[in-house]
Amino acid sequence: MRDAEGAEPLIPEAGRGSALAETLQLFSHDIRSAMSDVIGGLRLVDRARLAPEARLQVDRVQAAADALASLVDGALLAAAGDTLIQLDQPSFALEDLLAAQERRWCGHAQEAGGVFALLRDGPLPNRVQANQGMLDRIIGNLVSNALRHAQDAPVTLLVRADRQRGLEIIVRDDGPGYPAAVLDRVAHGADAAASGLRAGSGLGLRIAAELSAQIGATLALANPAGGGGEGRVTLPPVALDWEGARPEPCEPPDLGGLRILVAEDNLTNQTILRQLLGQMRADAVFVGDGVSALERLGQERFDIALIDIEMPRLSGLEVMAAIRARSDATARMPLVALTAYVLRDNREAIYDAGADGILGKPISSARDFGAAILRYAGRTAGLPDPEEVLAGGAEGAQFGRRLDVARFETLLDIAGADGCAELLSRLHDDLGAVLGALDRVIDGVDVSEIRAQTHILIAISGAVGAERLHRLAEVLNIAAKRRRVDDLSPLYRPCRAELSELIRHIEGVGARFGLRLGSG
Repeated sequence: MRDAEGAEPLIPEAGRGSALAETLQLFSHDIRSAMSDVIGGLRLVDRARLAPEARLQVDRVQAAADALASLVDGALLAAAGDTLIQLDQPSFALEDLLAAQERRWCGHAQEAGGVFALLRDGPLPNRVQANQGMLDRIIGNLVSNALRHAQDAPVTLLVRADRQRGLEIIVRDDGPGYPAAVLDRVAHGADAAASGLRAGSGLGLRIAAELSAQIGATLALANPAGGGGEGRVTLPPVALDWEGARPEPCEPPDLGGLRILVAEDNLTNQTILRQLLGQMRADAVFVGDGVSALERLGQERFDIALIDIEMPRLSGLEVMAAIRARSDATARMPLVALTAYVLRDNREAIYDAGADGILGKPISSARDFGAAILRYAGRTAGLPDPEEVLAGGAEGAQFGRRLDVARFETLLDIAGADGCAELLSRLHDDLGAVLGALDRVIDGVDVSEIRAQTHILIAISGAVGAERLHRLAEVLNIAAKRRRVDDLSPLYRPCRAELSELIRHIEGVGARFGLRLGSG
């Protein structure tokens, strides 16, 4: 197999996959740390003091860096054999995606002497249930291809939606149009190889077509009668949420009253975290290595600790293990790993060391960051109180819907015909394992195992749209964290009922695909 220039590959075909995986894993932490510094540094720029042209370029670099961080993370996960389907974030605010596209491509077009315009044709849905990273890559490939061919002619990104036809994202340019061979190959699902002078990025178009299929969208390329080229991505109506929450200003939660120890050796990351936590009114103490972290914990009381994994003198894993080995109240404090290194093996090692959770770097949302801290500290805002569950109020509106059917069906659409059986089987197996584990340990009051299993349940129920189960699992998790041992069994009863109902629903859906998932 030869590359685009016809040269022999540097690594034999049989060994290329394993060698690439080993190389990516070897440099994973350094790559992610560098990306964290780049993104963090950009967020420290005072845009208000920049000239309009410089502000435009900073916006462009910021959007491109965010996209690159997502791509790097996906590549590193793939190298470890991990899944690229991010079921924990099944929907996103459409306006957020469009704003990022505008920031990125306006600066790019201006630098090249061209023009880029984002147009909205009519009302748009508030949220889209699809993989945002994949859709971002699809649009990016189409727009970059259009800008390259249009030269100094305008490129437009037109977005429109209809409740019956779905969401259309259309990229148009006034260039020479797509070669006939490319149109034919993409239409029939084959590789869109480049053809002729300035024929363009056949690889980019192939990637866009493959990703479109993976998220349940269709990609059509055409050369309109008036000239130029047009790429049209269409998402089905089921993926659109017209009534979902509109994008709101990123107002971080109030962390006032929380004392937080932050162990982080990178000065840039310390600056970013100090600003974020300061905005949220947290009382944060910073240390630069593992030994200093243990010393401060021995001298002062903290509500929660954020601990970087890669630190001098003592690693984050060693710090967490030392804390859990103590015989005082500090041993039970919430510990959260703050790290850019979150591949599967590392997650297991982090949890084995005693972490309650993992927060990835770079931090892209102050609101989500603050909400996660509240949750791990056992002070989750907006959750029902355990007393409400114990009083039999688990059917109330504050517990959410039993199941967001549209979200569940969208997951099946994303999985596609070939992946549905595997997705349903895996969900059934994982939920059944959680049910069996909780049944075994709930009366024995194995707090550690209850917390571990409810972490799994929180992630899965949130992904599939089982809102009531998600909230009940979080309440049970917090009760275990607070060691409310007498309440664990009563709190588990409504949680178990919802879990059993979700398993039955999955079995029913499986029957549509000819799967026999139940014991009978």
